[in-house]
Amino acid sequence: MTFELIHNLDDPRLRPFHNVKRVPPSLETGRFIAEGPIVAERVFRSGVPVESVLISERKLSSFADRIPAHLTTYQLPHRLAQELTGFSFHCGVLVRAHRPVPPVLDEVIPATGPALMLTGERISDPENVGALIRIGAAFGANALVFGPGTADPFSRRVVRVSMGNGLFTPIVESRDLDDTLTELRDKHEFTIYGTLPDGPIQPLETTRFSPRSVIILGHEFDGISHRTMSQVTASVGIPMSKGTDSINVAVAAGIFAYTWRSQNSSATSSASPPVEAEPEAAQSQRSGEQGVHK
Repeated sequence: MTFELIHNLDDPRLRPFHNVKRVPPSLETGRFIAEGPIVAERVFRSGVPVESVLISERKLSSFADRIPAHLTTYQLPHRLAQELTGFSFHCGVLVRAHRPVPPVLDEVIPATGPALMLTGERISDPENVGALIRIGAAFGANALVFGPGTADPFSRRVVRVSMGNGLFTPIVESRDLDDTLTELRDKHEFTIYGTLPDGPIQPLETTRFSPRSVIILGHEFDGISHRTMSQVTASVGIPMSKGTDSINVAVAAGIFAYTWRSQNSSATSSASPPVEAEPEAAQSQRSGEQGVHK
Protein backbone atom coordinates (compact mmCIF):
# COMPACT_ATOMS: atom_id res chain seq x y z
CA MET A 1 0.00 0.00 0.00
CA THR A 2 1.24 3.49 -0.89
CA PHE A 3 0.63 6.52 1.32
CA GLU A 4 0.99 9.93 -0.29
CA LEU A 5 2.78 12.12 2.24
CA ILE A 6 1.66 15.76 2.09
CA HIS A 7 3.35 18.69 3.85
CA ASN A 8 1.50 21.65 2.33
CA LEU A 9 -2.10 22.50 3.21
CA ASP A 10 -2.50 24.24 -0.15
CA ASP A 11 -2.03 20.93 -1.93
CA PRO A 12 -5.10 20.52 -4.20
CA ARG A 13 -5.44 16.87 -3.14
CA LEU A 14 -6.55 18.12 0.29
CA ARG A 15 -9.28 20.44 -0.97
CA PRO A 16 -12.20 18.09 -0.09
CA PHE A 17 -11.02 17.96 3.54
CA HIS A 18 -10.56 21.69 4.12
CA ASN A 19 -12.54 22.78 7.20
CA VAL A 20 -14.91 19.80 7.12
CA LYS A 21 -17.00 21.41 9.87
CA ARG A 22 -18.36 23.76 7.21
CA VAL A 23 -18.62 21.56 4.14
CA PRO A 24 -21.81 21.90 2.05
CA PRO A 25 -24.66 19.44 2.65
CA SER A 26 -23.93 16.01 1.22
CA LEU A 27 -26.91 16.26 -1.15
CA GLU A 28 -25.21 19.20 -2.89
CA THR A 29 -21.85 17.51 -3.31
CA GLY A 30 -22.93 13.88 -3.63
CA ARG A 31 -20.20 13.03 -1.12
CA PHE A 32 -19.96 12.61 2.65
CA ILE A 33 -17.18 12.62 5.24
CA ALA A 34 -16.78 9.82 7.77
CA GLU A 35 -14.69 10.39 10.87
CA GLY A 36 -12.85 7.94 13.13
CA PRO A 37 -11.53 4.39 12.74
CA ILE A 38 -14.75 2.52 13.59
CA VAL A 39 -16.89 4.51 11.17
CA ALA A 40 -14.15 4.41 8.52
CA GLU A 41 -14.07 0.62 8.67
CA ARG A 42 -17.85 0.50 8.34
CA VAL A 43 -17.62 2.70 5.25
CA PHE A 44 -15.07 0.29 3.75
CA ARG A 45 -17.34 -2.66 4.57
CA SER A 46 -20.50 -1.02 3.23
CA GLY A 47 -19.40 -1.09 -0.38
CA VAL A 48 -20.03 2.60 -1.12
CA PRO A 49 -17.38 4.04 -3.44
CA VAL A 50 -14.58 5.72 -1.47
CA GLU A 51 -12.73 8.64 -3.07
CA SER A 52 -9.90 9.07 -0.59
CA VAL A 53 -8.67 8.56 2.95
CA LEU A 54 -6.84 11.11 5.11
CA ILE A 55 -4.80 9.79 8.01
CA SER A 56 -2.73 11.53 10.66
CA GLU A 57 0.83 10.33 11.15
CA ARG A 58 -0.12 9.48 14.76
CA LYS A 59 -2.76 7.01 13.55
CA LEU A 60 -0.71 5.41 10.82
CA SER A 61 0.80 2.54 12.78
CA SER A 62 -2.52 1.40 14.34
CA PHE A 63 -4.83 1.83 11.36
CA ALA A 64 -2.85 1.53 8.13
CA ASP A 65 -3.42 -2.23 7.76
CA ARG A 66 -7.22 -1.74 7.90
CA ILE A 67 -7.33 0.50 4.83
CA PRO A 68 -8.08 -1.41 1.60
CA ALA A 69 -4.96 -1.45 -0.55
CA HIS A 70 -6.62 0.06 -3.63
CA LEU A 71 -7.73 3.29 -1.92
CA THR A 72 -5.99 6.62 -2.35
CA THR A 73 -4.62 7.51 1.09
CA TYR A 74 -3.04 10.79 2.16
CA GLN A 75 -0.77 11.00 5.19
CA LEU A 76 -0.46 14.32 6.99
CA PRO A 77 1.51 15.48 10.04
CA HIS A 78 -0.87 15.67 13.00
CA ARG A 79 -0.45 19.41 13.52
CA LEU A 80 -1.35 20.13 9.90
CA ALA A 81 -4.28 17.71 10.03
CA GLN A 82 -5.84 19.69 12.89
CA GLU A 83 -5.29 22.96 11.03
CA LEU A 84 -6.79 21.49 7.88
CA THR A 85 -9.99 20.11 9.41
CA GLY A 86 -10.70 22.96 11.81
CA PHE A 87 -11.09 20.79 14.93
CA SER A 88 -9.10 18.59 17.30
CA PHE A 89 -8.20 15.66 15.08
CA HIS A 90 -7.92 13.03 17.83
CA CYS A 91 -9.76 10.45 15.71
CA GLY A 92 -6.90 10.49 13.22
CA VAL A 93 -8.85 9.26 10.17
CA LEU A 94 -11.22 10.86 7.66
CA VAL A 95 -12.86 9.14 4.70
CA ARG A 96 -14.54 10.89 1.76
CA ALA A 97 -17.07 8.64 0.03
CA HIS A 98 -20.04 8.78 -2.32
CA ARG A 99 -23.37 9.50 -0.66
CA PRO A 100 -25.69 6.48 -0.96
CA VAL A 101 -28.68 6.90 -3.28
CA PRO A 102 -31.78 7.14 -1.04
CA PRO A 103 -34.08 4.13 -1.51
CA VAL A 104 -37.79 4.34 -2.22
CA LEU A 105 -40.36 2.77 0.08
CA ASP A 106 -41.04 -0.28 -2.07
CA GLU A 107 -37.35 -1.24 -1.83
CA VAL A 108 -37.26 -1.41 1.97
CA ILE A 109 -40.66 -2.70 3.08
CA PRO A 110 -41.36 -6.43 3.31
CA ALA A 111 -44.54 -7.51 1.54
CA THR A 112 -45.84 -9.22 4.67
CA GLY A 113 -44.98 -9.62 8.32
CA PRO A 114 -43.73 -7.23 11.02
CA ALA A 115 -41.97 -4.03 9.99
CA LEU A 116 -40.99 -0.82 11.75
CA MET A 117 -40.52 2.54 10.05
CA LEU A 118 -38.97 4.97 12.53
CA THR A 119 -39.90 8.41 11.24
CA GLY A 120 -38.57 11.87 11.99
CA GLU A 121 -40.38 15.09 11.15
CA ARG A 122 -38.20 18.23 11.10
CA ILE A 123 -35.56 16.80 13.48
CA SER A 124 -33.13 19.68 13.23
CA ASP A 125 -30.27 18.70 15.54
CA PRO A 126 -27.69 16.53 13.70
CA GLU A 127 -26.85 14.68 16.91
CA ASN A 128 -30.49 13.70 17.36
CA VAL A 129 -30.70 12.53 13.76
CA GLY A 130 -27.54 10.46 14.24
CA ALA A 131 -28.93 8.95 17.43
CA LEU A 132 -32.23 8.10 15.71
CA ILE A 133 -30.36 6.24 12.97
CA ARG A 134 -28.34 4.32 15.54
CA ILE A 135 -31.47 3.51 17.55
CA GLY A 136 -33.34 2.39 14.45
CA ALA A 137 -30.51 -0.01 13.60
CA ALA A 138 -30.25 -1.27 17.19
CA PHE A 139 -33.95 -2.10 17.52
CA GLY A 140 -34.57 -3.59 14.10
CA ALA A 141 -36.23 -0.80 12.12
CA ASN A 142 -36.57 -1.73 8.47
CA ALA A 143 -35.85 1.86 7.57
CA LEU A 144 -35.65 5.42 8.85
CA VAL A 145 -37.95 7.94 7.16
CA PHE A 146 -37.00 11.61 7.36
CA GLY A 147 -39.23 14.41 6.14
CA PRO A 148 -38.26 17.88 4.90
CA GLY A 149 -36.55 20.09 7.47
CA THR A 150 -34.57 17.22 9.01
CA ALA A 151 -30.80 17.58 9.30
CA ASP A 152 -28.79 15.96 6.51
CA PRO A 153 -28.50 12.26 7.50
CA PHE A 154 -25.05 12.09 5.87
CA SER A 155 -23.51 15.21 7.37
CA ARG A 156 -20.26 14.60 9.25
CA ARG A 157 -21.85 14.98 12.68
CA VAL A 158 -24.77 12.70 11.87
CA VAL A 159 -22.51 10.00 10.46
CA ARG A 160 -20.26 10.26 13.52
CA VAL A 161 -23.09 9.98 16.07
CA SER A 162 -24.84 7.23 14.12
CA MET A 163 -21.53 5.33 13.97
CA GLY A 164 -22.12 4.73 10.27
CA ASN A 165 -25.31 2.74 10.77
CA GLY A 166 -27.02 4.76 8.04
CA LEU A 167 -24.91 2.80 5.56
CA PHE A 168 -26.64 -0.43 6.58
CA THR A 169 -30.11 0.64 7.72
CA PRO A 170 -31.98 2.24 4.79
CA ILE A 171 -32.80 5.95 5.04
CA VAL A 172 -35.81 7.14 3.05
CA GLU A 173 -35.69 10.90 2.46
CA SER A 174 -39.28 11.97 1.88
CA ARG A 175 -40.00 15.10 -0.12
CA ASP A 176 -43.57 15.15 1.20
CA LEU A 177 -44.07 13.34 4.50
CA ASP A 178 -47.85 13.53 4.17
CA ASP A 179 -47.74 11.59 0.89
CA THR A 180 -45.26 9.09 2.34
CA LEU A 181 -47.46 8.37 5.35
CA THR A 182 -50.50 7.95 3.13
CA GLU A 183 -48.60 5.39 1.05
CA LEU A 184 -47.44 3.53 4.15
CA ARG A 185 -50.97 3.33 5.52
CA ASP A 186 -53.00 2.68 2.36
CA LYS A 187 -50.61 0.65 0.21
CA HIS A 188 -48.46 -1.14 2.78
CA GLU A 189 -50.99 -1.51 5.63
CA PHE A 190 -49.07 0.25 8.39
CA THR A 191 -50.57 1.70 11.54
CA ILE A 192 -49.27 5.21 12.18
CA TYR A 193 -48.40 6.27 15.72
CA GLY A 194 -47.68 9.83 16.74
CA THR A 195 -45.56 10.40 19.85
CA LEU A 196 -46.60 13.23 22.17
CA PRO A 197 -45.40 14.32 25.63
CA ASP A 198 -48.88 15.18 26.87
CA GLY A 199 -52.50 15.79 25.87
CA PRO A 200 -54.96 13.07 24.85
CA ILE A 201 -52.47 10.22 24.60
CA GLN A 202 -52.48 6.50 25.13
CA PRO A 203 -49.86 5.60 27.77
CA LEU A 204 -47.04 3.53 26.33
CA GLU A 205 -47.43 0.79 28.94
CA THR A 206 -50.97 0.04 27.73
CA THR A 207 -50.18 0.35 24.02
CA ARG A 208 -49.96 -2.73 21.84
CA PHE A 209 -48.12 -1.71 18.70
CA SER A 210 -49.27 -3.14 15.39
CA PRO A 211 -46.74 -5.53 13.82
CA ARG A 212 -46.48 -3.07 10.92
CA SER A 213 -45.90 0.26 12.63
CA VAL A 214 -44.81 3.76 11.74
CA ILE A 215 -43.60 5.63 14.85
CA ILE A 216 -43.29 9.38 14.28
CA LEU A 217 -41.00 11.64 16.31
CA GLY A 218 -41.49 15.37 15.92
CA HIS A 219 -39.39 18.53 16.01
CA GLU A 220 -37.37 19.01 19.20
CA PHE A 221 -39.34 22.13 20.20
CA ASP A 222 -42.62 22.13 18.21
CA GLY A 223 -43.27 18.39 18.12
CA ILE A 224 -45.34 16.85 15.35
CA SER A 225 -47.09 19.29 13.01
CA HIS A 226 -50.89 19.47 12.81
CA ARG A 227 -50.77 18.27 9.19
CA THR A 228 -48.81 15.16 10.13
CA MET A 229 -51.00 14.52 13.18
CA SER A 230 -53.99 14.28 10.85
CA GLN A 231 -52.44 11.06 9.50
CA VAL A 232 -51.97 9.49 12.92
CA THR A 233 -54.02 6.46 13.94
CA ALA A 234 -53.09 6.66 17.63
CA SER A 235 -51.20 9.11 19.83
CA VAL A 236 -48.80 7.49 22.30
CA GLY A 237 -46.91 9.03 25.18
CA ILE A 238 -44.48 8.13 27.96
CA PRO A 239 -45.87 9.09 31.40
CA MET A 240 -43.31 11.09 33.37
CA SER A 241 -42.75 11.96 37.01
CA LYS A 242 -41.77 14.99 39.09
CA GLY A 243 -43.22 17.55 36.71
CA THR A 244 -40.97 16.58 33.80
CA ASP A 245 -42.65 17.81 30.63
CA SER A 246 -40.55 15.98 28.03
CA ILE A 247 -37.41 13.99 27.34
CA ASN A 248 -34.92 14.14 24.49
CA VAL A 249 -36.41 13.00 21.18
CA ALA A 250 -33.77 10.33 20.63
CA VAL A 251 -34.20 8.94 24.16
CA ALA A 252 -37.94 8.74 23.55
CA ALA A 253 -37.35 7.05 20.18
CA GLY A 254 -35.28 4.36 21.87
CA ILE A 255 -38.05 3.64 24.38
CA PHE A 256 -40.74 3.44 21.70
CA ALA A 257 -38.61 1.34 19.33
CA TYR A 258 -37.58 -1.09 22.06
CA THR A 259 -41.22 -1.51 23.09
CA TRP A 260 -42.21 -2.27 19.51
CA ARG A 261 -39.44 -4.84 19.18
CA SER A 262 -40.29 -6.52 22.49
CA GLN A 263 -43.88 -6.93 21.28
CA ASN A 264 -42.77 -8.22 17.87
CA SER A 265 -39.92 -10.50 18.82
CA SER A 266 -40.11 -12.40 15.53
CA ALA A 267 -39.21 -9.25 13.59
CA THR A 268 -35.73 -9.26 12.12
CA SER A 269 -33.90 -6.81 9.92
CA SER A 270 -31.34 -7.85 7.38
CA ALA A 271 -30.20 -4.25 7.05
CA SER A 272 -28.00 -4.25 10.14
CA PRO A 273 -24.24 -4.61 9.65
CA PRO A 274 -22.66 -7.88 10.77
CA VAL A 275 -21.37 -7.86 14.31
CA GLU A 276 -17.61 -8.16 14.50
CA ALA A 277 -15.22 -8.31 17.40
CA GLU A 278 -13.58 -4.97 17.98
CA PRO A 279 -10.30 -4.16 19.70
CA GLU A 280 -10.50 -2.57 23.11
CA ALA A 281 -9.43 0.84 21.81
CA ALA A 282 -12.24 0.79 19.25
CA GLN A 283 -14.79 -0.14 21.88
CA SER A 284 -13.63 2.78 24.02
CA GLN A 285 -14.08 5.20 21.13
CA ARG A 286 -17.55 3.84 20.40
CA SER A 287 -18.77 4.04 23.98
CA GLY A 288 -17.41 7.55 24.31
CA GLU A 289 -19.73 8.71 21.50
CA GLN A 290 -22.99 7.49 23.02
CA GLY A 291 -24.05 10.81 24.51
CA VAL A 292 -27.25 12.31 23.14
CA HIS A 293 -28.04 16.00 23.43
CA LYS A 294 -31.18 17.93 22.72
